[in-house]
Amino acid sequence: MAALEMHKARKVYGTDDQQVVALNDVDLTVADDEMLILVGPSGSGKTTLLTVAGALLRPTSGSVKVGGTEITDLDDKALARFRRDQVGFVFQSVNLVPFLTARENLLVVRQFGGARVDADAKARADQLLEELGLGDRAGNLPSQLSGGQKQRVAIGRALMNDPSLVLVDEPTSALDSELGQQVMNLLRREIKGRGVAAIIVTHDDRVLEFGDRQVTIVDGVLETSPAGLSA
Repeated sequence: MAALEMHKARKVYGTDDQQVVALNDVDLTVADDEMLILVGPSGSGKTTLLTVAGALLRPTSGSVKVGGTEITDLDDKALARFRRDQVGFVFQSVNLVPFLTARENLLVVRQFGGARVDADAKARADQLLEELGLGDRAGNLPSQLSGGQKQRVAIGRALMNDPSLVLVDEPTSALDSELGQQVMNLLRREIKGRGVAAIIVTHDDRVLEFGDRQVTIVDGVLETSPAGLSA
């Protein structure tokens, strides 16, 4: 089963003469263990594709399935619950809660939609932080972490609920070359080790080697590149 299937997905902003077509009948399938790199110029529809795939925005028309579930049919409450359980996000600005520790930033994901933060959740958070090399930083606030450490906390948060799809926006934009390489190696290891799928949006050519496949979007239209970037 594919982690993501988009068929004729279309997203239009505005009305009548003011319409902007951000996604233009997009067809895209991402395998359940695939790491796909999405590139394109500014304003091409990259972020819109991520937000539609991750159920943050509904498409104007077309079909979007995540893990075999047609998410366009879900009501708002069911959609929020599905997003919490099945999709992980790593935002460009990291978006950690500044007054929560690294551990609490992972645990807060469990609380979305009313889920309990129980002993299993705490053990899961501790395990992820340990795997990400942050076991000794669990009690630190974001202001006490470096840029690379914040990015690793964000990756842990995205993986907290064992999602079937992880969406990553510009993971290396605020990092130097060495830290960017470390974060991408870690991200690939975590994604592949768990057998989940990921879409990574980037302007950074250094990221391309980490993907299984590259797709370019221009003016809301996908242009698929040859496979074989990196196995």
